[in-house]
Amino acid sequence: MILINGQRIDLVLIVAISLVLIFVFYMLMMLVSSRFRKPAWVPRRADEPGGEAYDVVFVLPCLNEEAVIGASVERLLSIDYPRTAILVVDDGSDDGTADVVRSFDDSRVHLLQRTLPNARKGKGRALNAAISHIGAGGVIGAPDPENTIIVVVDADGRMDERSLEYVLPAFDEAELGGVQIGVRINNRRSSLLARFQDFEFVIYTEVFQRGRVKLGSTGLGGNGQFVRLSALNSLGQDPWSDSLTEDLDLGVRLILEGYRLDFCPEVAVHQQGLVSLRRWVRQRTRWFQGHLQAWTLLPDVFTRLRGSGRVDLCYHLTSPSLLLISSLFTLSFFLWFVDLTISISRGTAYFSWTWVSTYLFAFGPATILGLIYRQSERSLGWIRSMLLGQAFVFYAFLWMIAGWTALFRLLRGKTSWAKTERLAENPEEIAGDQTGEAVAAGS
Repeated sequence: MILINGQRIDLVLIVAISLVLIFVFYMLMMLVSSRFRKPAWVPRRADEPGGEAYDVVFVLPCLNEEAVIGASVERLLSIDYPRTAILVVDDGSDDGTADVVRSFDDSRVHLLQRTLPNARKGKGRALNAAISHIGAGGVIGAPDPENTIIVVVDADGRMDERSLEYVLPAFDEAELGGVQIGVRINNRRSSLLARFQDFEFVIYTEVFQRGRVKLGSTGLGGNGQFVRLSALNSLGQDPWSDSLTEDLDLGVRLILEGYRLDFCPEVAVHQQGLVSLRRWVRQRTRWFQGHLQAWTLLPDVFTRLRGSGRVDLCYHLTSPSLLLISSLFTLSFFLWFVDLTISISRGTAYFSWTWVSTYLFAFGPATILGLIYRQSERSLGWIRSMLLGQAFVFYAFLWMIAGWTALFRLLRGKTSWAKTERLAENPEEIAGDQTGEAVAAGS
């Protein structure tokens, strides 16, 4: 409490309410922006006029991905487009990753092996090595930078077969530097943790990515990322940074160079979700730390951009600080809830509209997001979707653990990265995911 003109002011309560209002206002703004005037994505087959205008190189950076890389390559080879190549970058694996890639008797499949001490320096370094190899003619001869599209796919990525039909025509616009497609979790039915990750990706792409298209601040992800080679070349010899979130850095820097980025909701890439909470925290700690590292981009964003794109990117890059601050109020909220529960059980509590407003602020927005998620997951009923949205609030608290862990790592100067571990996959589960409900909500 502080005194202002004789009035007691609860500063902590004011800060807590302000943070909630900022989040709610931003979410509602994105929700409105994403729901109206959706841009049309018209597919174009390769056998139609202009359908073979681009060379496509799929780049798959790998480190010990023997369990999943074979199925990913097979999936990409099945895409019906005549001018594709697949470059697998083995970043110093000590398992059978390279042997699996060599087993493909197909001229479209290429292997670039990196060895220690140059290997295992991060995903950005592996991708930069791939671009150098492509530029030197190691994959498709002498590439035309304007008409060569680089597609980054994770080793466990399963791309929708019509992805190129939808995305490539957009590159007819010369100012377009990159396109991000949707991301789905293919084992989302196997565990609640995997389901929450699918919920998280769908909401991020269907609400925030769609909304940021209108603001001119669309981001790129590490999986399902389409980028024009000439746009990458404009960033120098090493377009990807050493950041733990090299995809975030790349998207912001392309926008700073004057390129437009877009999001295509009609298709998606499917990846394996984590089913271990310990591994989830480790992965999200890396993501959060990379987001903190991206603060170095803020001066350029503030000085070189204008309008809504500048405002949104400034908010997006500083949002981790809001999460860390808001986490300080989580414990007090939990203690208040426990005290209220005890009071109700003893019959000493009296109804207050504060209960209603607190509930609406804490769970109302997430309930709306649950209904949006149902548009992508029709197997869930209305009630289950709303309950999932409310449960997602508790899942979001896990980000606070990852956030503080990331901050401590950053303060201690730790910048090493931990690879996401893969599990043996269930082919029936993956096949079922990529039929019917495989495409994001915009389809």
